[in-house]
Amino acid sequence: MMKQKKWTKRKIKKQMTWYSFIIVSIVTLLLLVYLPMLTTIKYSLFDVSVIGFGEKFAGLKNYKVLMTQSTFLKSLWNTVLLALLGLLTIPLGFILATMINSLGSGKTQSFFRIGFYLPNIITGVSVILMFQAVLQGDGGLLNTFLSRILGREITIGWLSNAKYAKIGATILWCWMNMGYSMLINLASMQSVPTEIYDAAAVDGANGWKKICYITIPCMRGCFSFLLVTTMINGLSRFTDLFIIGGNSSAGVPGGTLQTILMYIYQFSFEVPNYGISSAGAMILFVMVFAFTMLNVKLTGFLDEEK
Repeated sequence: MMKQKKWTKRKIKKQMTWYSFIIVSIVTLLLLVYLPMLTTIKYSLFDVSVIGFGEKFAGLKNYKVLMTQSTFLKSLWNTVLLALLGLLTIPLGFILATMINSLGSGKTQSFFRIGFYLPNIITGVSVILMFQAVLQGDGGLLNTFLSRILGREITIGWLSNAKYAKIGATILWCWMNMGYSMLINLASMQSVPTEIYDAAAVDGANGWKKICYITIPCMRGCFSFLLVTTMINGLSRFTDLFIIGGNSSAGVPGGTLQTILMYIYQFSFEVPNYGISSAGAMILFVMVFAFTMLNVKLTGFLDEEK
């Protein structure tokens, strides 16, 4: 009995030693993630204009107000549509990965791999300022290129015209994130056993059939991961759209680029109403969670892990 007691104490001491290495992370998560999350849930049920003063319980009033506001519903639609358009980075990244993988292992592949990933290293503000010049209506690089190809002058305001703003924002987003998608696709592609390709070649399969019947099925887990992470990142877009709109949360031009995060920012700092902004944050959380579960269910990722 004494021996068992000593062994238990030694085991507890060992466990405490292991937990001491992650105690800082646990405390950080509690203070900076979970506590603010619980506070947001609380504030979403209150009328709060000044934090810590004059808070009145409002129940679901803030949610009802949001769901009847045309500006919020528009930001909701903008968020979903921009996130879906952002999924273009997955097939584009796959195409780039296929082309780079065909170069074989060597310095040439490394050069293109680093080159296409470079936009992920450049600071977001620098990329946005650069693309404001590329996508501007008068004398922009994209319009100049299209004018020479089509043989007539093109003056589309890709970021200033409400009709084309989402397309321009998607071009910017794809350029910023395509390198990451390429790198993940390439890593997954190179993990496929070469013996499978060799066996297919013996059976007379060409390059296209190898991609369709070997590469893509073997990369199912990779596509599931990219689908979930890309959708989450798309639903939480803020910085690039905020700067495009001239550091305004209104989603210039004409509110076509206002996302839920920008709406939350507007009612947190520009027109303080913390009850409304907290309710918006909770709706965004539910959206992200729902899309994540839907993607995981449709791709069968959890079933595959079993």
